[in-house]
Amino acid sequence: MRKGTFVFPTYVLVGLILTILLSISTPATPIADLNTNFIYPAKGVISRGFRKFQHEGIDIAGATGTPIYAAAAGKVIKAGWDDWGLGNALSIQHPNGKVTVYGHNHRLLVSKGQQINQGQIIAEMGSTGNSSGPHLHFEIYTSQRVAVDPISFLPAQGVTNASSNMPQKRQLPLTKVGVSNSNHLCNGTTLISGETENARVKVCLENSQLFYIGELKQNPNQPVKLPARNVSDSKYRAENGSFSYFVTPQGVEIWRNGRRFRNDIFYTNQNFVNQL
Repeated sequence: MRKGTFVFPTYVLVGLILTILLSISTPATPIADLNTNFIYPAKGVISRGFRKFQHEGIDIAGATGTPIYAAAAGKVIKAGWDDWGLGNALSIQHPNGKVTVYGHNHRLLVSKGQQINQGQIIAEMGSTGNSSGPHLHFEIYTSQRVAVDPISFLPAQGVTNASSNMPQKRQLPLTKVGVSNSNHLCNGTTLISGETENARVKVCLENSQLFYIGELKQNPNQPVKLPARNVSDSKYRAENGSFSYFVTPQGVEIWRNGRRFRNDIFYTNQNFVNQL
């Protein structure tokens, strides 16, 4: 979608990130790379990577209030609420023509038109907009306004200082995230319960009201609970801003602004409707 003079792909709230996660820890302090001139914008774990036309940025998960740094020097061209899902968001134009985008912030610490130095704290990590837990959604656009994978422009993991000309290879340890129990969220009857690659999803009936419950496997203590309704046999719908979620015993279908965006299949599921 075009916003002003710039294209901002959205971060999709599926409620949802990884159970067995290929995670990359970002450096504890901002470290510049001599070849890219960008630094990591936050400390945390890269919980979701770049996928062209689907997730055109990376997500760095951390605690609410974690400092967000400017990845490079530049001018703030947007600072405020983003209606397309990024919540409190910032965009910075850099001298090389690239633009970086910082979404879902708890609090913005700079304003539009302000000149920013590399490494300057510009915001605090949060979970505003279409988000299911505190993280930074970070995007990089070329001067032609094409989204590119930020990892290609960020320092390799293991770099300890900016003078290193031989950055170490990024490691991708396989991390198992513990399974949590979200039954306490459903104070009634569970109608559908399933797991996608990234999340646990339930449809619950409480006191004649239906609810959609989505729980990140990466952040199981911060679930999303939305009012839902029955739209057909064993099919339920929930709304969150411009996003709609259709849950069946087979999986979750996500729509945005009336158009189907993606479909996540349950690899484990239980349909309780016929058991009632």
